[in-house]
Amino acid sequence: MPPILVPPPLPRQSPGGPRLGGLKAGAAGAYAPAMKTALRNAYRSLPPAPDATPLLRRILSSDWWPAVFSLALFRPVPPEPDIRAVQEDARRLGFRVAFPVASASGAYAFRFAEPGAPWRNGPFGIPQPAESSPVPRDGLRAILLPGVAFDACGTRLGRGKGIYDRLLARFPSALKIGVCAENRIAPVPLPRGKHDQPVDAVFTERRALFFPSAEAKLSRLLGTGA
Repeated sequence: MPPILVPPPLPRQSPGGPRLGGLKAGAAGAYAPAMKTALRNAYRSLPPAPDATPLLRRILSSDWWPAVFSLALFRPVPPEPDIRAVQEDARRLGFRVAFPVASASGAYAFRFAEPGAPWRNGPFGIPQPAESSPVPRDGLRAILLPGVAFDACGTRLGRGKGIYDRLLARFPSALKIGVCAENRIAPVPLPRGKHDQPVDAVFTERRALFFPSAEAKLSRLLGTGA
């Protein structure tokens, strides 16, 4: 099992990241929405994610990966890392693989993609499987998800629509893993509201950060828990 880390404070400026000199750590309360908007604007200027091969290798070589069995992924759109090789390996291992799928009403749910099903663009131009089946509650053991940015405490900054926060809240026992380029690890704590769902780990092309919430979930995956 990888060590459970509480990472040390990061420098004020991440290599290759946006300049956040005017933003203060731990902004919350009434200022959080404005802070999140400013952060999204800052990170929007970054180039697309670099070669995802090191990130993919780190995931697929993890000791917990063969024990996942059922997981949720995402179809990447720039500037998100291209993780399609994870889907290919999951299929090779016989995993059930789910994706966020929007209904006719626009509400999102994780649904298992049928093997070989065609893909179509859903809302916001994000591809989703045209043929899928429902995921039962607690039917996912791991969830890989993108983000505009993450911090060293597991806080995720999304696109601002709350889609993933609502999805993640339905699967509290799943190991939640954020994936992003290293320059999207914020050098200061991100604002976290009461509805914001944190992740248990973050993988980049340079490292993997595991937070205390990952410990029990990794034990369950590996069969080493009480």
